[in-house]
Amino acid sequence: MSLGPRVPCYGPRGQLLSNSSDDVLTSAHLSQKYPVPFAGSHEELGLEKSWMSPDGRYGPYGFGEEDKSYSRTVVDWDTVDWGLLQNDCFALNAHRFTSEAAKFLNNPVRFAWKSAGKVPEDHQWTDFSGSRRTAIILRAYDGYDYKKRDMQHIRSLIVEASLRTGGEYVVVLLVHIRSEEFNPWNSPEEYARAFEHAKIPKELQSIAVLWNEPLLESWYPETLEHRTFWQAFQPLQLFSHYYPEFDHYWQFEMDMRFTGDAGAYLDAVDLWSRKEPRKQAMERSTFFYDPTVFNTTDEFRAAVDEVNRGRSHVWGPVRVREVSPIGPRPPTTDEEDNFEWGVGEDADVIVTSLCADARKSTTWIFRGWVYGFRAGKQGPPRYFCPPAIQRGSRALLHAIHTLQRRGLRIASEATLPSFALWLGLKISAPPLPWYLNDVPDDEERARWMLGGPKASDDGFGKGDPQWGQPDMINSPQMSSTFWWAGGWPGELFEGWLQGKKTQDGKPMYPLKESEGQLYMPNLMLHPVKRE
Repeated sequence: MSLGPRVPCYGPRGQLLSNSSDDVLTSAHLSQKYPVPFAGSHEELGLEKSWMSPDGRYGPYGFGEEDKSYSRTVVDWDTVDWGLLQNDCFALNAHRFTSEAAKFLNNPVRFAWKSAGKVPEDHQWTDFSGSRRTAIILRAYDGYDYKKRDMQHIRSLIVEASLRTGGEYVVVLLVHIRSEEFNPWNSPEEYARAFEHAKIPKELQSIAVLWNEPLLESWYPETLEHRTFWQAFQPLQLFSHYYPEFDHYWQFEMDMRFTGDAGAYLDAVDLWSRKEPRKQAMERSTFFYDPTVFNTTDEFRAAVDEVNRGRSHVWGPVRVREVSPIGPRPPTTDEEDNFEWGVGEDADVIVTSLCADARKSTTWIFRGWVYGFRAGKQGPPRYFCPPAIQRGSRALLHAIHTLQRRGLRIASEATLPSFALWLGLKISAPPLPWYLNDVPDDEERARWMLGGPKASDDGFGKGDPQWGQPDMINSPQMSSTFWWAGGWPGELFEGWLQGKKTQDGKPMYPLKESEGQLYMPNLMLHPVKRE
């Protein structure tokens, strides 16, 4: 059901975004051919093939404002209150949402020790109806050095994903208090001390929420492990428990960037995942979408279906003794389903990169990290999909919250997709476009694709998301614009912003040059390390 027309909201310059030319992103029309992604597809995902210069992309958010040539109104960013702007935008659009929707407020503080009894220990997924809103959770920590690139990125995310969508998204800064000096949950005064210690920029303070590991320990004592390295989603689970007014929760890292309109990108991902059928969704997530082989995702789906002989390894919940499913029952058998079940249904988990069977991986360092299950030496069926930049539904996160309180735990990158499978919920892996650091030859492409669906002997892909580990034989050598690790995305991003070229005087791939300006295609980059 459509939410209805988006009502224009006010931006950081005090004007309606629909009437403010200073707040508009500028995409150039270049004569050069748009580069074909190494994997994924702009067309199939529904993304605009935009070309943006650094000024066209980040000019509205302060990029270049110190230069005399800056043509926009200069904003005093310390006077901007992003929480107020997001809530004012929601107020203008409140009629578009259900009664479950509400303004986001970080005061009064909601997080508390479990023993405080401020909220029920568990929520049932049936306790809430849809609000049609999504929280974008940006993960930061105390003492984080917010550089100008970070601030421009965060501002762009708030304006494009929240304000330009009429409040369909809310951006929240979830700040890890690592110092043991503070106990924020003991008193409002102690929370205020920890908040000051975190050194959060003034413009972001109204969207910031603090957490620490002792808080997680009070809620999940049976898991025994609460460090982000192993349990990156525990803070997100707890956030959904205390802030249940959202249907979905994106977990974003500070070292990612959108080089086009972030809101349009997230809208495209959401729409694509809603259209994806449940049948063979897990199988498809283990293959890259190769645009040199497939013209459409329908062709790709047919190829995966062929090697699976019309069957689906996952049909309804994957049975695990410790987990009671909450998802719907399949309406028919997998053989009889013509890729109809799940179409029009929100995905409970959206992953952003390749998935693989944790039990078969030879390189994933967490492959044996599974506790609380009675499933033999290998543990229950589970899939990992690094990085932990994923979207989880309220139903999924609330269910994981309850199951982790009972001591069930697996590593971060496997948490959302695996629990979704056991609970009978929907998973989606959209064809996000990304590039290598050069046009690959056939040998390098083969190293990544490993024959695609045609080479599969069990219906799943042969790739391993941990490529780059030293023990991988014939592993790919070229860097990608979106991966769980690597320095290339940061080099590309900074090269674009600074106008750097290669030693032979050419733009770094896939940038293009026109009239002395460098232009970037529409991408999600990760990891972009600090400048």
